[in-house]
Amino acid sequence: MATTLASQLAQIRAESTNPLDLKAQRKAHSRSLLYEPGVAATQDFDSLYQICYEGFQELCCLDSRFAGFANNLFSEQSKREDRTQMTAAQNQQLDFVLEDFLHLVGSKLLLKPALKAVEWLVRRFRVHQNNTLCLVLTFLPFHTNPIFPTMLSLVPENISPTLKFLHPYIQSRANPPRHAIVHAASINRQFFAALNVYVLKSGHSGLQHPTLVSLWASIATEAVAAMLDLGRSARREARKQNQEDIVLFLLPILNDSLSVENMPDLRVGCYMILIILASKASLDDRVVSFMMEAITSEWSQTSHAGLICLGVLAEQKRTVGLPGKVFKAVIALDRLDDDLMTLNKHYKIDKLVLGVALGIVSGLGNARDASGLRLLRTLMQANIMNDASTKAVVKLVISGVQTTAPNLNSRFDVHGSLADLVLRLCDSKDVGAIIHSTIEESNFDLGSLENKLGRVPHSKESTPEQLIEDVDTRDADEPMTKGDFETLTSQIPTRTAFEISFLSHSHSYVYGSLAHAFFSIYTSTINLERFSDLPVLRKSLGMTEPLFLSFFVRIWCGHGPAKARTAAIRTVVGYLGKETLVADMQMLLPYLLYALADTSPSVRRAAADLVLVLALAYGETADKELEDEAQPILGQQQIYGQGGETQAVTWLSKKETARIILDLMVPGLEGCLLDESHVSQLLANNLNGPKHSKGPNTIQKELKKSLRLALLSNICSHVVNTPLYAVKSRLLQMLNQVHKVGSISRTKLLLPLLSNTMKQDQPEFERICDEEQLIVPQLLDRMASIVVPGDREGIQTLKSIIEPLDNQKFPSLRASALHRLQIIWTSMKIDLQFSLAKTLFDSAVGNVKAGANGSQEAEAMETLQTLPLSTAILQSFIESLPSISSTLQDKPPVSKRRRTSHGHSNVTSALDERNLASAIRQITFVLELVGDAKPERHPELLRGLFQIMCDLHHSQSHSITAIGYLQVLAIEGMLTIVKKVEVPTDLQVDHASVRSDILIDCIRTTANPQVRNSALLLVSALAKVIPELILHSIMPVFTFMGANVLRQDDDFSAYVIKQTMDSVIPRLVQSLHTRKDGPLVGVSELLLSFAAAYEHIPSRRRLDLFVSLVNKVGPSDYLFALITVLIDKYPSDGSVVQFATELTRRYSVKTRLQMVKQFLGLILDARKPKPSFSKSLLQLDNVDGAISNLLPLAPAILGDATLISKASRTLCDGGEDAANIRALFASILEDTFILSEHYRWNKTSYPLQIRQQVLRSLEHRLKDKNLDLKASQAACLAVLPHLASIMRESSDVSLKHTAVVCTDRIAELFGKKDVAAIIASARIVAGDKCLRASESSLRLISTLCLATMVEVSSDGFISILPLALPTAMNSLATSLGEDTEDGALHNAVYSFLGALILHVPWMITGADLDFVLKRSFESANAEMGEECDRSRIEALRLVPKNLEAKECLAALDRTWTVAMTEGPLSKQAIKEHLEILRLTIDRQPKSMIVQHSETLGGLFLRMFELRRIQLSPLTGYNYDMAEIEVVEDAVNESALSMIYKLNDTTFRPIFSRMLEWTTFPTSKNDVKATIHRQTTWYTFLLKFFGTLKSIVTSYAAFIIDDAVEILKDAPLNDEDSLLLWRQVVLTLQRTFEHDQDDFYHSPSHFAPISAALLGQLGNAQKAFLLPELIPAITELAVATDSATHHKEMNVVILKCMRSDRPAVRLAAIQSERALTERLGEEWLASLPEMLPFISEALEDDDEVVEEEVQRWVVGIEGILGESLNPMLQ
Repeated sequence: MATTLASQLAQIRAESTNPLDLKAQRKAHSRSLLYEPGVAATQDFDSLYQICYEGFQELCCLDSRFAGFANNLFSEQSKREDRTQMTAAQNQQLDFVLEDFLHLVGSKLLLKPALKAVEWLVRRFRVHQNNTLCLVLTFLPFHTNPIFPTMLSLVPENISPTLKFLHPYIQSRANPPRHAIVHAASINRQFFAALNVYVLKSGHSGLQHPTLVSLWASIATEAVAAMLDLGRSARREARKQNQEDIVLFLLPILNDSLSVENMPDLRVGCYMILIILASKASLDDRVVSFMMEAITSEWSQTSHAGLICLGVLAEQKRTVGLPGKVFKAVIALDRLDDDLMTLNKHYKIDKLVLGVALGIVSGLGNARDASGLRLLRTLMQANIMNDASTKAVVKLVISGVQTTAPNLNSRFDVHGSLADLVLRLCDSKDVGAIIHSTIEESNFDLGSLENKLGRVPHSKESTPEQLIEDVDTRDADEPMTKGDFETLTSQIPTRTAFEISFLSHSHSYVYGSLAHAFFSIYTSTINLERFSDLPVLRKSLGMTEPLFLSFFVRIWCGHGPAKARTAAIRTVVGYLGKETLVADMQMLLPYLLYALADTSPSVRRAAADLVLVLALAYGETADKELEDEAQPILGQQQIYGQGGETQAVTWLSKKETARIILDLMVPGLEGCLLDESHVSQLLANNLNGPKHSKGPNTIQKELKKSLRLALLSNICSHVVNTPLYAVKSRLLQMLNQVHKVGSISRTKLLLPLLSNTMKQDQPEFERICDEEQLIVPQLLDRMASIVVPGDREGIQTLKSIIEPLDNQKFPSLRASALHRLQIIWTSMKIDLQFSLAKTLFDSAVGNVKAGANGSQEAEAMETLQTLPLSTAILQSFIESLPSISSTLQDKPPVSKRRRTSHGHSNVTSALDERNLASAIRQITFVLELVGDAKPERHPELLRGLFQIMCDLHHSQSHSITAIGYLQVLAIEGMLTIVKKVEVPTDLQVDHASVRSDILIDCIRTTANPQVRNSALLLVSALAKVIPELILHSIMPVFTFMGANVLRQDDDFSAYVIKQTMDSVIPRLVQSLHTRKDGPLVGVSELLLSFAAAYEHIPSRRRLDLFVSLVNKVGPSDYLFALITVLIDKYPSDGSVVQFATELTRRYSVKTRLQMVKQFLGLILDARKPKPSFSKSLLQLDNVDGAISNLLPLAPAILGDATLISKASRTLCDGGEDAANIRALFASILEDTFILSEHYRWNKTSYPLQIRQQVLRSLEHRLKDKNLDLKASQAACLAVLPHLASIMRESSDVSLKHTAVVCTDRIAELFGKKDVAAIIASARIVAGDKCLRASESSLRLISTLCLATMVEVSSDGFISILPLALPTAMNSLATSLGEDTEDGALHNAVYSFLGALILHVPWMITGADLDFVLKRSFESANAEMGEECDRSRIEALRLVPKNLEAKECLAALDRTWTVAMTEGPLSKQAIKEHLEILRLTIDRQPKSMIVQHSETLGGLFLRMFELRRIQLSPLTGYNYDMAEIEVVEDAVNESALSMIYKLNDTTFRPIFSRMLEWTTFPTSKNDVKATIHRQTTWYTFLLKFFGTLKSIVTSYAAFIIDDAVEILKDAPLNDEDSLLLWRQVVLTLQRTFEHDQDDFYHSPSHFAPISAALLGQLGNAQKAFLLPELIPAITELAVATDSATHHKEMNVVILKCMRSDRPAVRLAAIQSERALTERLGEEWLASLPEMLPFISEALEDDDEVVEEEVQRWVVGIEGILGESLNPMLQ
């Protein structure tokens, strides 16, 4: 055992770097990232430095930050640096530099220059030994890439515990899977911490890259989840301790990570971890609060992910509310309301919203700032909190209303803002009900609340009386004393200095004091009168200047309490009601519209009263015929001050004002009172006119166009010039529903408003909106909506808003303009779309001249991506793109170079990084736009995309990282277009736009697998659409695929290969057929590409790939070529022959033999002095060597067991396939003999029977499907006499057999060209030598040959019939003999007979037909097999189709007995006989059936005798009953087929004849025979009445007497009589069911049937009769539908209920019950007569009878709905 000292010495020796140990130094020097150890060991540092320095220079070109390492790591001095000679401090300083470089180069490790640079760090500075952890973590994001195992091979085996999980992968040189890294992070905290430290250092240094951050986020998230899951199985205390440890371990890491700036992906990863912690761990509220503070501590603005994380954490808190710091951070976010409403659709953020709401309300008391209430109102009205949360906020808000006091400054008037919020929420449609229920459920003092709010908060469902009550509550307050009032108004000046209107744009020094005083006294009418009389308001001048009225207008248009707004309007109403209108009051119109749209019903009612006052005044004026037309307009010169705003107002004439008030406003007042939105619809509909109005029609009286235009101009001018933004907002909402009046659009009138807004600063605008409690985005959206699509000036204004500027003053207005642009885009004219798209594009790509900033770029990008851009716009974008290659070097113009060049650029050192980045950014954005725009809709973009692809291809040698991504985008866009063109549409591809050379060159040169695969898919798609442009240059693609793609083992590469092969190869092969040198030369190049990759193709895909290849090129033509190329390529690889054998097993025997034949033909061709096609496949420098390599293949394939087995089965089966196999074998043998002759292996001659081989060869040629019929016709017809001579003279049966086969084939192919020659041959075939020969095979083939000759010659064969037909008949009889049974001969004869029946049917006599039918019946029962049955049936089916009906029916009549004698239906004879009969009836027209109706009637009577004959004791045939029933059913079906073609006149005699037949005795004493006949007859009638239904109900008259007699006299003592009884009852039931003509209403019909049926109840002791009897009685009652008949039936049945026999009583009760259930109250009309019988039956001695009566009583009670007990008592 080693001592401790020895162990220490061994460890020191292992870690020492002794410079004298040359072997160890050489081994360490050979460790390389790029080179094999043997190559690396031979490199010195000078040569290695040059290689690595080139890579470093390229990195500097890509990123200038690398330049700083040129003075240390990549300086000339670095070649002489040796870490072993450095001090510890120097090594530590070097480690810092190395790690900084590794952090920087991490994002570019997949580039060759980066690997070269890292190679220098490995070889010179040994980073794999001294900085192992940093190196591994740098490469870890690419752990699935092949470079990672190479890096692991450099790592020392004694790896640190931090990276111990990599030990198995270091040994196996394999890529570690992702789950292994996750598992290591979950159990190895050292590794987890090291990974976090590495990522954080990269982030703090600004060296992070997306791949690293993405890996960290996913690994860390899953690892944390695994950590928490691991501890769940422990006890509660241990689980809690484990969770605390994990939280304490993670929180510092997360806190540091969240503090890193400009790393949004890292923050998102932290959010994911926090969500996992909150979801899986039980956290204390303090921990959750700390986590929430960590999230918000460093953010300025956040993404949705941050709010989602806060929402999850808030849901996990046990207490409601957000920490103070978190609330301040959240409330400071821009567009917080929009973000929360968006997230609420997908995530649960109730508690987060509740926390924000509670924070807003709670902060009001401290800050005394009501600005946050706007956000609160938005959140409340959006209804994104649950009911409980909403109620909690409402309670807090109402408490705030009750505890705060009013403030004169509206910005700090918390009380007024809260009160207004409550009232607005009460009026809200979404949350109003919740608000009211909260007020009702809480213990608020409603009286105090009413005073605080200014009105009672009624719900939407409040009655008009309640609303009126709300209005009248203003008088409830006690008036202020005069002294108090004077004190309140003492601070108000008695006069104004310069003010003439409170709607002036200049600041008012008096309005604030007046408003404060008004809000203090508005609840008292007396105080309001005092207030209005104040001198400063100059009430006496109210008709000459706007000062007085403008004050109250401003009050009711403000955001004060609803009661105050109402009081202001009421004051004006009182004033105007008392004063005589000496001035035109039209200045009030827009503000009246505003008031009529108020959310408060009291305000709207007051406004309506004001309208009525004006209407009264203007109505009086109208009555005076407008004599005061020159009346001055109040405020015309002063309403908006002395500036230009007042002068810009468009005024109405007094007549127009009167018409607007009387014809527009007054008729709509009622709707306005009920709904605040009504006035908007009213105004829009009247301005638009009846033709263009939308929604419900609110037009009472149509306004003239001039009046509508004047009104629109007036309102628009007020909207533009009023200083009240709330008025602007509400009126804009109304006006934006009006497109134009006449030729004047709203845009032309309102555009100055939008222009003026552009000139404002956003802070000032937001301040105004806050003061007026307006939502900024909503108002700006309404302003942007001023612009209509067809107004050019308006569109230009939008364009000027969205143009990127150096100092953008109003980003919110720009957002609204972009939103409006999206809405109207599709309605805009094309030139305007072009202009705006260009502006947006310049802004999106960060145009330097345009001066766009980041947020503007993002908005423009988002807008462009959502717009449906036209093809022309996309083309203009593409054409405007800069050229990357022109940016990289001085080149000709890109458009020219794109057309003329596809070479590669050289690296240039003069790079304009800024222009390059801009070019890449623009190209990226345009390609993404094209992808989003569905390129298949824009096929015209194909040319531009190819130009971009060309430019990118020129630039790919510069190692620009983004080039690959851009190429993929361009190719995918083109691929989408081409795939759309593949589908049959009107789209076409411009051939001139396709650059196949660029595509193919890109495939050959790119190092990016995604680019390569996408390009291959595009080539495949193009090959389907325009193969002529692709195929001429496609071969390099397959050469490249053989060297690269085919070697890949991933599924996507397999898919790409499959698509390429499916699309390209078939078209390539097709095009190669047009080459002068033949297709084999071109196909051989293709096959060589795949053969070259054979050994590199993954073994599991190899066979399927080559099978697919062979299928595409055609196995019959090129399977041999592929195998030849493989064997010639790999002559020494014995597995290739085995693979070739496996490959051929996928194909048929014929294909494999044909391949062997072609293979031998290739060898023979190679032996020629001037080889032809073999030189395309073989290297013929050494012919003998090449052939010797090929020779083992043929015996390997021919000796394959599967080939032998399949060939044997095919030969045994015979047929054409067997003949083809024999021919191929013969050809293979012939080639083998020729080949053996070449090698002189066997000199023995092989004598052949020449004539036999010639005939067989002729036979094979005639059966060849590729036979040229036109060229072979004369030769084949000329050989017929020779064949005839052989048949006549030869004694060799085999030879004669072959001659007949050849004759048959010639007759089939060319017989109609020379019928005389065929007839001559037919005489010999039908003679003694062939048809009458003793050999059955010869007779067989002769019969088949004659069948062919009949088909060919038709009438010409008549002369042969006397000779051939008798012999054929004899052959048929022979084939049926017990000792001579021959199925093949049987089938041949039927083929011959079928040909005769089909082509010369008139030559078939009745005797012949009888013979055929009789023999057919024998054949049917001989059970000779399915083939024989099929041939016989096919021939027999031709009989009714081709022979006359008379002959067929006569033959069937004559042979019926034979058919019946041969056996029942199960033995086929009768079935085939009846099938012929059915076909005869179906094939013949009605006239023919009528003509032969007597014959048919007689035939069916004979068939009806089947039962009597078979069941007669004198008959020896034993049909069982089931067989008889089946036969009768088939006979009845045929009879019905006949009846369908007969009319009543023809059929009625037949029916009578059949009826007479049933009763005509066969012998006087044979009662059974009569029963059997009647049974057959009623079986037919059951089918007859059941099928034809009501059509034949009248025929029941013929059978009533007979049926009644049978029912009365039936003995019912044996099965035959019982069966007859059942058939009669069932038949009668069918007639009852289908009686639609009241047939049984007639007493003559009803009486006998009723008596007979009801009399059968006396036979009820035979219980098996009741299932048929009771339904029949029920159906009879239903059919009669007569109270009289029902009473008669009921009397008979009731009598049976008093029978002495229990069975009869039971049957009667069952009948009564069935009738009651079926007829209901109709049957119960006789209930009084039934009651005594029911009462007696309820006490019946028989329990069964008593139970049945009780069930009947229950049924009666269910129908009547009352109990029978009182009646029965």
